[in-house]
Amino acid sequence: MTSINAIKFDDYSGACVCDEARCWNKENMKIYTAEKVKPCIPEEVIRKYGTVAAYGNTGTSTVGDEIKWTIQKKILEKLEKITEKEGKIPDKLMTLEEISDLVFQVIMNLKHTHINDQLKGRYNFDTPEFVQGSYERDGRKIEIKDKDVIREVEKFLTWKDMHDEVTPIFLNAGILAGYEESEGFRLFHYSMIECFHEPVQAAFIVDGSGRDLTSLHLSDYFSRKTIPERGKIDRVEGMIAILEAVNGASRFNLGVEGYYNIILIDGREKDYNKRLVEINDHRSKLASDIVFAKTEGLISQETACGLIDKLIFGGGTFAGIAGQFMKSASDTKKLDRLLRGYKHDILS
Repeated sequence: MTSINAIKFDDYSGACVCDEARCWNKENMKIYTAEKVKPCIPEEVIRKYGTVAAYGNTGTSTVGDEIKWTIQKKILEKLEKITEKEGKIPDKLMTLEEISDLVFQVIMNLKHTHINDQLKGRYNFDTPEFVQGSYERDGRKIEIKDKDVIREVEKFLTWKDMHDEVTPIFLNAGILAGYEESEGFRLFHYSMIECFHEPVQAAFIVDGSGRDLTSLHLSDYFSRKTIPERGKIDRVEGMIAILEAVNGASRFNLGVEGYYNIILIDGREKDYNKRLVEINDHRSKLASDIVFAKTEGLISQETACGLIDKLIFGGGTFAGIAGQFMKSASDTKKLDRLLRGYKHDILS
């Protein structure tokens, strides 16, 4: 159960926010260890070209981890192959569009590999052999004619009736957010269910079990902006909007919980190593608490903006900002109880 979200501030920058809750053992156990959005560009490529990107996955956490690891591996392989062929490191490697195509290829290959493994384990043949109607084993040709087998395999390949054995494969979607010099900041959206890959034309994209609430909140936020304003969002205001959206999903959706993983991307940074910043410690929890207090009317919008600016973008420490946060509340006792989970009717 997941909420993956990305927002574009302007042509150079944006952010991703995801939760970390993961259901285990057929949803009987919940753990908070899932890293649903992670940087996916190898350090060598970042240092040379300044290209940065993060991939967020909703669905099966292990599948998402495998996708992110494979993306890095494939990009490195491409760099090494071109370097070996040309005898030097190339001046240009990949645009974001080309990286997004590679990501889609990784996703589709992974899907085919896992489905083929399932078929081989159960029927001793893979998808291409099923399509051709026969397979060879030990020099003997075996035709696939059993109607029950054919019907069952078709369910595997199309996820008909949401077949349990391939649900962990099909039930995945992804978001790629990144910056590259020639294309600027861009967002891309992927789905294993519908088998699509598309650039995102809007200023935000959400997916996962929390998307009903996050989509409504961010749609409302952007609907109050003119078209020119949507192309240049104040990063502090935008960060508060996306945190407020995920807070809503966390509050009303049982599958969205834990510390948020916040990834900031800013292509204006001259130091390539600073173009992508990951915040997934106590600061991310404090950021969500600050926005929650603002939503509940215990601190003003102005105060929330100042605190988020210092904490997320200004390098503020947890201890320093936490102290300022509590002092700025209109009712410190009420805020303390609210953050500890008290119900509204017993906050006073």
